[in-house]
Amino acid sequence: MNRAGPKILHRKRCGRNKAFVLSEVVVVVFIVAMFAMLAMFSLGPTIYNNSFKKQSHEFIKVLKMAVTAAAETGRRYEVILDFAEQTYTLRQITTGLVAVEDILEEEIILTGEFDDDFQLSYVMFDDGEATNDAPALFRAGKAGWQYGGKIVVSDSRGNEYSIVINRLSRMIELQYGDVEILMPTNPDEMVF
Repeated sequence: MNRAGPKILHRKRCGRNKAFVLSEVVVVVFIVAMFAMLAMFSLGPTIYNNSFKKQSHEFIKVLKMAVTAAAETGRRYEVILDFAEQTYTLRQITTGLVAVEDILEEEIILTGEFDDDFQLSYVMFDDGEATNDAPALFRAGKAGWQYGGKIVVSDSRGNEYSIVINRLSRMIELQYGDVEILMPTNPDEMVF
């Protein structure tokens, strides 16, 4: 009787089983990769939108903090937007209106920066002045905002949004697009 025959047959079967198991693993990995790719494509816009919404919400909260604190305490506050650095600074004005580089460290309440999902484009004040390179200053006092206006920002896809600051009603809201703002009939009647 030849005992080598069953061993060879067993080795051939084991080799086939190993090859079959390897191909099963490759198929499973491929299916998992497809599901991961589908999830990435379906969740990508959600994650992107959440980042823009989060940054816009946080920044609007800073603006509201400035005007609310000014109304409650009678002190003056300033939100400074730096286009080159894509940052903002909230400070309490204690030393008067000074150049941005002369601000005292103890006046700074908080700072923040924007990323690619939320980029400052330009600011248009309600007196007709606009800027997209010099620091833009929004000052709030007991009577409200010194100037209103809009802060135009863009998301990573290039969509524009306007953060509208109404100095008369103290309302601050985010609107889609580069919206028109109301200009005062008499710019000399600024409150601060």
